[in-house]
Amino acid sequence: MLTLAHLLAVLSGARYWGDADPATITIGDVTADSRTAGPGALFVAVAGGRVDGHRYIGHAFAQGAAAVIGAAPHGQLLAGGAFAAGASYIEVPDSRLALAACSAALQNFPSRNLIVVGVTGTDGKTTTCTLLEAILKAASASPAAPEGRVGVITTVSARIGGAEIDTGFHVTTPDAPQVQRFLRQMVDAGCTYAVVESTSHGLHQGRVAAVDFDIAAVTNITHEHLDYHGTRDAYVAAKALLFRSLYRSPAKRHTPRCAILNADDKGSYGALLAVLNEETAANGFPIPVRSYGIAGPHPVALDVAATDVVYATDATRFTVQWWGGAFPLESKLIGEFNVSNVLCAVTTALALGIAPDAIQQ
Repeated sequence: MLTLAHLLAVLSGARYWGDADPATITIGDVTADSRTAGPGALFVAVAGGRVDGHRYIGHAFAQGAAAVIGAAPHGQLLAGGAFAAGASYIEVPDSRLALAACSAALQNFPSRNLIVVGVTGTDGKTTTCTLLEAILKAASASPAAPEGRVGVITTVSARIGGAEIDTGFHVTTPDAPQVQRFLRQMVDAGCTYAVVESTSHGLHQGRVAAVDFDIAAVTNITHEHLDYHGTRDAYVAAKALLFRSLYRSPAKRHTPRCAILNADDKGSYGALLAVLNEETAANGFPIPVRSYGIAGPHPVALDVAATDVVYATDATRFTVQWWGGAFPLESKLIGEFNVSNVLCAVTTALALGIAPDAIQQ
């Protein structure tokens, strides 16, 4: 049984207001939608670009919500009549991060029991996630689990052990409660791996803030989504949150941690490497970095390179040169950009210790 006291324990900088003892308030759901904040629910008021959830705190309590979290000062809301004196309200510095933390706690922190890969970038995220899913399925398939013990969350759908679930969004990473529910379903289904497509909006809005990532990979970063982020630097900074999260996740036994960078992409390589160096200096420990690219002149030595690339009408063929040797690869995907997508998935798999034969398959 999860209580409000349990959730308070995972919230940084939180202050509780209310007459009831938090240990006596049972929480059965966490939501940012006041329409679903029924009895036993914790409503988290999030200020969005168009709608401020703090305006719906009164509605959430009227629906029967057990408690509310928000970033607005308690006195301001009380004076404005948002709720009655004595109502259970938790004031936090950042309600988006609180939503993620509480959602993870409600599901008993499922990502701590998975090997979690996050894939970000402007282009090729869903393709790379799908390629990696196929590789990990091949590596973990068994008579008991022929689909492999893999779960994946993309902007299009979620798949858990081969069963597809419509996320209902189709444009960005699902909200934190849904992400955590999917991860819990993966754990309950016996999955070993979770692959999570992490958009810049999803990262900036804290939708994956409470996911304990082990591998962070990037496809590329171009000039997009500036209508939301404002500047390219802000856009890159949002992507970099995935890599910063590697330093926040608790260590998992027998699970490697690594950052996967595209050395062909000038828009991301140097900026993300600088972020990793900054975090290493601040935290006192490094995260291993593996670079990938198509063979040719590079300012850095490639850890994984595509050589002898042949673009045919029905397939793309090349040799993967990596730190453990070399092996041939063939894909039905066409074009140089798909060589990069394949390399991103291959480098991630090799960093996880996946054998070349499973990757070839």
